[in-house]
Amino acid sequence: MRPLAAFAVAASLALAGPARGEDRGNLLDAPAPPTLPALAHPTLTDTFEITTASVDPGQGKGQALAWFLHDELEYPLVSRVWYVGAAHDVVAGAVPGSGHDFFFGAPELWARGLWSSVTGLSSGGGFGVVLPVPHDRAAATRDILDRVRVVRPWDAAYFTDRTLTLRPWFDVRHVVWRLIFQLRQGLDVAIVARDLDTRKHERRTDYIARTTAYVGFRATRAIGIGLEVWEVYQITADGKDPRHPDDNRAALAISPSVRFMLGRIEPAFSLLFPLSTPLKGDASSYYAARFNVGFDFDAGRGPSDGK
Repeated sequence: MRPLAAFAVAASLALAGPARGEDRGNLLDAPAPPTLPALAHPTLTDTFEITTASVDPGQGKGQALAWFLHDELEYPLVSRVWYVGAAHDVVAGAVPGSGHDFFFGAPELWARGLWSSVTGLSSGGGFGVVLPVPHDRAAATRDILDRVRVVRPWDAAYFTDRTLTLRPWFDVRHVVWRLIFQLRQGLDVAIVARDLDTRKHERRTDYIARTTAYVGFRATRAIGIGLEVWEVYQITADGKDPRHPDDNRAALAISPSVRFMLGRIEPAFSLLFPLSTPLKGDASSYYAARFNVGFDFDAGRGPSDGK
């Protein structure tokens, strides 16, 4: 088990005592982290995020700029039990010496199941598929994408060329008093559905581990603060490609955030920094600011429905 995942599991066990919440809704429908879903939400949700980043591509190229638009829908087939969802990214990037361009990511579709307890503990798992959309690009365009996609390494699968990515994962969340702990541990199985480019040391199948851990504190009923940590680990990287040595297997990032719970609208602001070499070493460093807003639609299911 990777160190981040081991730490997250240990923290979950440490918080395994009975939860103390103001009411049943605070325990089951705790606010979402900026990246992970609100695990047990009873209604249709739409999460929209804008990220703006400054990226140091290295090699004396000057500062690159990146803008991400991320949209994510999730609908409860059975309130707080079974969900289906979809997500999509659009990226704009400008890299000195390479130019600027827009990139449309492949859509991801998923389904997940969940068990929840009024003691504050929820756990479950899901399975997602990133569709193998073609992304034929010139060398300069590929260089722009390689530099800017490091800002959201967990979404890198959206921009692979004709690659089917299977994404199983498990979730756990524990709410105790005003504290929220949430973990998602997943595996990307990327299957290339085209001829391999031997110059890039491509494999037919790649395996990538993804871990996201979140610790939040609900300062008031309407304000929450939190911290997200990610690890994206290239399991099958073998170091043969001189651009991607073994010490670049793991990409770690951290994001402090503040969220406002305003009824059916929940805006959040967060910053994003790398804790290690960014994804595959394609950039030296970056920093980003994110604005995230979640919309809650009744869709015929009130917050009191379900279990």
